[in-house]
Amino acid sequence: MADHQSQILRALLEMDNRYISGHELARHFNISRLAVYNNIQKLKQKGHLIETKKGLGYSYQKSKCFDAQVIDHYRVTTYPVRMHVFDRLTSTNDYAKQYGTEKTVYKPQIFVADTQTKGRGRLGRRFYSPAKTGIYMSLLIPIQTRQTLHSGLITTGTAVCVVRSLQPFFPQVDFRVKWVNDILAHDKKCGGILTETTASLEDGSHENVIVGIGLNVDSDDFPDPIKHKAGAIVAHSQIDRNKIVAKIIDNFFYMYQTYQTGNFLSEYAQLSDILGRKIRVEMGSRVYLGIADHFDNEGALVMNTDSGQLTVSSGEVTKVYLPENGYTG
Repeated sequence: MADHQSQILRALLEMDNRYISGHELARHFNISRLAVYNNIQKLKQKGHLIETKKGLGYSYQKSKCFDAQVIDHYRVTTYPVRMHVFDRLTSTNDYAKQYGTEKTVYKPQIFVADTQTKGRGRLGRRFYSPAKTGIYMSLLIPIQTRQTLHSGLITTGTAVCVVRSLQPFFPQVDFRVKWVNDILAHDKKCGGILTETTASLEDGSHENVIVGIGLNVDSDDFPDPIKHKAGAIVAHSQIDRNKIVAKIIDNFFYMYQTYQTGNFLSEYAQLSDILGRKIRVEMGSRVYLGIADHFDNEGALVMNTDSGQLTVSSGEVTKVYLPENGYTG
């Protein structure tokens, strides 16, 4: 049985904001005008904004909900992925991890949620994930052979990809990155990245990488414990979040194919909010003060301390402080 709702949505998307008449849709899909109208109403109820004008027909404007078909439409590359969208999850990374242990995955899986009830970042810290205002997604990537995984490079590369994806939509925002996994806007954290690995229970030689990305696009009402350091990209956004997700997917898999070369590290350094600045690094119970100098070819931080240079990998760090501006994200 034909999925007329999906077919009509595809036809509307392909019109690129132009109008298409109900008569033309009915004729094309061999259904009644009433069926067209009913399916349009169902699409609107889901969160798709479709404008209706007498004499012109219907024009797709944007979506207020995540939709796999819409995300796929806005992608410009053909790297094969499978999309999964949800209204609510506890955590996209936790769901991806469970999915990867229960099934053998042969191509990347993308999980996107409108809200998370237990969104988390590094070291189990909570990530604020309100509905309708953010992007919470995880990329589950199968590794067919046991090869060395450079989590520092995956995380720094992802940060570059996220900023590349956001800049065209928010050209007025000066995005920065704080090593290793924070995306900053207006001197506050607007996004984070969480890279994890998991082994399949079905196949001991099969391993998956999970890259979680959380973004507060125009979120507000941040909880008191974090509102001094967390913020949104903009106060109000009219941008279809599906477009941003599509751009992130395209940029990520373009980067990921050669991520081990670290060819994005110079761009990461240009975006860095810490290089050349005094920082305080916590690694468990140890604390180091110094000047952030550069990132090595593994994405590790090299800092100058009173006792000489210190190289710190992301896996060792508990927290990085910027004493000069008080940011402690």
